[in-house]
Amino acid sequence: METSAEVYDRQDFEVIDHFVMRTIGECGIHDRAELTAFLNLPSGLVDRCLAFLATIQQVTLSGTTVDLAPLGARSLSDGVRYVPTTSRLTILIERQLGRPFPRQHYDGNVTVLDTTEIEDGQLADRSRFLSVFTTAQYRPEVLQWLEQHPDRAKFNLPSQLRNLREEGHRDGYLPCYLIETADHEILAYTNVAEERDAFLEQVCIETAIEHLIEAKRIRRPQEVWKEWLAESKTYGAGQLKETTDGWQVVLDPGAFGKPPKIPPTRIGSYQFRDNHFIQVWSADPAARRQALIERSLGIATLPDITSMPHLETRIRDLAAKLRIPAASVDDLRAHARRTGDDRRLNHLATLAEKGT
Repeated sequence: METSAEVYDRQDFEVIDHFVMRTIGECGIHDRAELTAFLNLPSGLVDRCLAFLATIQQVTLSGTTVDLAPLGARSLSDGVRYVPTTSRLTILIERQLGRPFPRQHYDGNVTVLDTTEIEDGQLADRSRFLSVFTTAQYRPEVLQWLEQHPDRAKFNLPSQLRNLREEGHRDGYLPCYLIETADHEILAYTNVAEERDAFLEQVCIETAIEHLIEAKRIRRPQEVWKEWLAESKTYGAGQLKETTDGWQVVLDPGAFGKPPKIPPTRIGSYQFRDNHFIQVWSADPAARRQALIERSLGIATLPDITSMPHLETRIRDLAAKLRIPAASVDDLRAHARRTGDDRRLNHLATLAEKGT
């Protein structure tokens, strides 16, 4: 949804403007002639100043009477001139239930497409996305609900915006992986974070999206992965393994390293093919620890990581998935120093300065 709204720009007072407003607000002088005499200024100058202040909603004029407008009273009280301007803002609305997206979905890493047609060259892992069908109609009243919401900043709507107006709406498409588990639970993953997208999962729970997944043709996983290994130059030397959590391709420690080898950060991650996922794995705990430290350094730079405790929680969660003990932040610092990764080392220092 494309919107416009009023926002107040904070500006320094011009000297004469400030004295005029102080004379009105602090001295209680509301007659133009008395105001001009009190300030000992040319009447033409005072008239031009009042006309300008009226234009930017600082004063109200009625014949020879002048008074502070509500915005002018606020400006005078705060010592800055609030000038109303118009701001344009795009608001993302989920179509199935008509709910606004949370602020996390506005991150620069999250891509919203204008079309479902994606060229093959843009699909690094050959994923093909299907448009989720809905009969739900767009409901413009969501804008009024959002403006009145007490915590609207949660939905990326700044508190200083007022009088929201819709300027138009259009369809957008958020790339998302929807995964159906054996017990028919739907897991949703987007670029919002490495973790699951709780907002979209709730949408799936409250709608019939899972039926669209069940309607898709399903092949036997073993057939899919044997075919994949036979074709893959990167993972072809791996061994297939079925676990209680799904399928793994297990590679020797020597398969991981600098290009053309597989990056260690791929350990524990997933490959996608023909509506199935397989986990990249190493039986070597040392290789998994390297993956933990390098992936944790990457996590530390994510926009949603705003404190050390949050980072430490994510490190513990990742370590549990990799089935090794958690690394400390000191371990991350040592690795960053050893590899000359000054950017991430500085980012860790910034997080430490923020405290809890």
